[in-house]
Amino acid sequence: MKKKIGYTLLILLLLTISVGFYYIRKFNNAFFKEKSAYLEYTFESKPIHFDWAANSTGSGGHHEPQAALIIPLKIEGLTHQFYMQFDTGAPHSFIYENDLKSLRAIGMDIKEVTKGEERFVEQLDFILDDNHIKASMIRILGDYGHTFGKNDTISKIGIGTIGSDFIADRITAIDFKNQKLELFHQRPEWMKALPKFKSFDFTGRRIMLPATLNDKDYELFYDSGCSAFGLITIKTRFDNYSDVNIEAIAYDAKSWKSSIPITSKPTSQPISIGNTELSLKRVSFVDMYSWSQPLVTPFTRIGGWLGNQPFTESTLIIDTKTEEFIVIKN
Repeated sequence: MKKKIGYTLLILLLLTISVGFYYIRKFNNAFFKEKSAYLEYTFESKPIHFDWAANSTGSGGHHEPQAALIIPLKIEGLTHQFYMQFDTGAPHSFIYENDLKSLRAIGMDIKEVTKGEERFVEQLDFILDDNHIKASMIRILGDYGHTFGKNDTISKIGIGTIGSDFIADRITAIDFKNQKLELFHQRPEWMKALPKFKSFDFTGRRIMLPATLNDKDYELFYDSGCSAFGLITIKTRFDNYSDVNIEAIAYDAKSWKSSIPITSKPTSQPISIGNTELSLKRVSFVDMYSWSQPLVTPFTRIGGWLGNQPFTESTLIIDTKTEEFIVIKN
């Protein structure tokens, strides 16, 4: 009887491991698979100012001063205060369907194109700071966003997301301290005088930056949509990188149409990214399936989610043409 129970448990364990490997492999293949590239746009290499959007979350009203990186956007003929969120975690740029309906309702003639099951805005002209952008084939995110009227010119209105396709085949300099972003077709002369750039991986339009923490090397997924965070990692690393005497903050972080329970602490833990030593400033873990995360993480390429906080006093330059980057302390 004991042998039968032992064999049964062994078979169940093997089945669990097999199923786990299957889904981990499926996740990796889906996350890093090549994405369709329809977005096209023209731009001028002029600095684009961005703002930090604040947010209060949780039952205790926790205040996040840098909850999102947003870029003010103007549309000729309209006095509304539009913006788009800069989110490198999204492989596609989007315009939100509800906002698109509102733009049409106030008189804009915006045509659509359908490819397969996806809908796109055929063309949209807008201004980011002094950059006049002529964009075509922007994806439409269905059943998302907010409606607004002709006279809603006071509140800031988020009409879309600028994803990693916006920086594909470009050199992008993000000066976090001075809150400006600039795009280039080729590296300008001042960049050529910088130290040697480091390699990174951009497979599937996912920005995977090499980093070193506690003398261990990781590939971290840079997601500017996780703006308020330094590093989102597993619970055991969260405990190692944070002070046990500091009280953690737990709340639900918004993620598109859902929310994710997350726990965070401030930290002085150093991190080396591209041979530049920075401070994580904040370390977090997702308080969901935390027991299984140490089992799953070693079999994925993602050593953690990297947000904007380590870079807030620096400039991050991402060259997706050569898949090289550099971090410069301001």
